[in-house]
Amino acid sequence: MNKFLLPLIVAAFVASPAIAQDSPQALLDDFAASIVAEDADAVAALYTDDAFSYDPGGSVSQGPDAIAANWGVFFDGFDGFSITFDQQGEMHEGDVAAAWGLWTMSATPVGGGELVVWKGRFTDVSKKTRDGWRYLADHASMLVTQAAPEAHE
Repeated sequence: MNKFLLPLIVAAFVASPAIAQDSPQALLDDFAASIVAEDADAVAALYTDDAFSYDPGGSVSQGPDAIAANWGVFFDGFDGFSITFDQQGEMHEGDVAAAWGLWTMSATPVGGGELVVWKGRFTDVSKKTRDGWRYLADHASMLVTQAAPEAHE
């Protein structure tokens, strides 16, 4: 093998935004890691080309480009993200899975300020593709006692 080709292949693999997720749980774990990394492109890479994402602010995004743009605006307004999931149920049938539960996310506004904590519910549907598990649809909503984060499209 050409001595210059191997380093290029290794660099391309390391720079890849997402590695194939081998289970719905791995997909959820990578979703959380992408949020903590504030990497909108990595978040979007976890969706199918025709996926829908319904965010707590009321926006609907279809496809990875729109999903990345939506998360990018959100990441531009906050730093230091953390997120946890309390998955309360799941259904797995062949190459399709669904999961639901509660989430807690926190971050600090860009430029300073107090830590903001959001709590909500989630439902997602994913499917196994040739690239690993990917989201077909996800829906996040705020718990009744809290206001939704600013809508971002």
